[in-house]
Amino acid sequence: MLVGDLLDQAHRHHDGEPAADLRLITSLSHALTRLPLSADWSSKTQHAPVPRTRITAVVLARDEQETIGRCIQALAGDVDEVLVIDSGSTDETVKTAERQEIPVRVVHAPWREDFALQRNVAFDHITEGWILMVDADEVLTPETRGTIRKSLTLLDRLLPGADLAVCPQVCDLHDPGGLYTDLPRAIRAASRLRYRGRVHERPYDPDGNAPETVHISSRFTHYGYQPQVMAAKHKLDRHARLLDLCIRDEPENPKWTFYRVRAELQHTTSPAQSKELFGQLETALAHCPPDGPHYLTERSQDSWAVLCELALRFGDTERVTAYADLLDHAGRDAEATYYRAVVTMSQALHRLTQLSQQIRAKAAHPARCGVRDIGRLHEVDGFLSLATGRYELAHEALQSARRHGAGTDLAAELTALRDTATTWPHNPTATSRSTAPDMRS
Repeated sequence: MLVGDLLDQAHRHHDGEPAADLRLITSLSHALTRLPLSADWSSKTQHAPVPRTRITAVVLARDEQETIGRCIQALAGDVDEVLVIDSGSTDETVKTAERQEIPVRVVHAPWREDFALQRNVAFDHITEGWILMVDADEVLTPETRGTIRKSLTLLDRLLPGADLAVCPQVCDLHDPGGLYTDLPRAIRAASRLRYRGRVHERPYDPDGNAPETVHISSRFTHYGYQPQVMAAKHKLDRHARLLDLCIRDEPENPKWTFYRVRAELQHTTSPAQSKELFGQLETALAHCPPDGPHYLTERSQDSWAVLCELALRFGDTERVTAYADLLDHAGRDAEATYYRAVVTMSQALHRLTQLSQQIRAKAAHPARCGVRDIGRLHEVDGFLSLATGRYELAHEALQSARRHGAGTDLAAELTALRDTATTWPHNPTATSRSTAPDMRS
């Protein structure tokens, strides 16, 4: 039996403790699903005692006294110890960490403007088991505590020795839609993988390729992108500074331009600015070999989506369609369909607006037509105004239609719209997205 077959079976049949543990794995890379089950995995050995999996959580810290305590406390049932890599805290961060009930080691590593270097310090101090990367401002949710240990223990039996990365779920507290499921957080200490990137750091093999991944249902809540935290820690400034250094060090890597353009996209409103950013990102992609390592190419598809967004803003429908086609061919059909639909809708609205203008002009200067015919023209113009969101013109058209003995259908449509609108919330709460760039990846 293959690993993928076993997991499919566990998700189909909800019976027995082994199946429950297997369901903690929500998905895994296709290559991992095709691996045969390990020799010690069988119906006879599933219930046999297994060696305890050693797990060390790694927390990067600098002046995190307000958050590091609850971060470590939440891990008590899942890890054997916590390694705090402190980069020069001047508050009570270290003392707070060392006061926790589970074993805590602290190593001091100066900040070198590089998150990957900080994370890789862990491999010099942890030589067995699993390394679990946790941000100091994250907390493992109460309902999933204990699941990390179960998941990693299961992987030691299911995929022993495989050089892979494990991705729990990370929920951004400040962004209700911000649930991230592709952030590699757990790696075996004996792995060849190492982190790369001053910011948006991720693990890669020595050739620069991303590892196979296992996704699990364990969930962390991330508190670090709340506006007051962002401001107090100057995170936006640091993020921009590190991106500039990445572009300086690796000008041939288009993903750094992608991250910078994506961050600026949130503050770009004019067509001219959008066109300039489009040119920067498109030029960066042109220098990227399509068959290059993941470290260079991994944000190509995301870049196509950003290029679609930018092209929409300066009105280049041909470019939107071209990059939507690339998204479609890459299997990202939902995004491709969205951008194509926006283009088609914009073209339709433009055509309807033109038609409305033609009708208004004809109604203003009729030639050899009766009064009722003029009224019907005004009524059609009212429907077109509704369809294109020009509601004040729809009311004007209704008045003109009535003066010319028409408008019954338009009046009924406006009445139905008004009655429906009365059932809507008067002050709907808009969910505002964080103005912070996505610093995860």
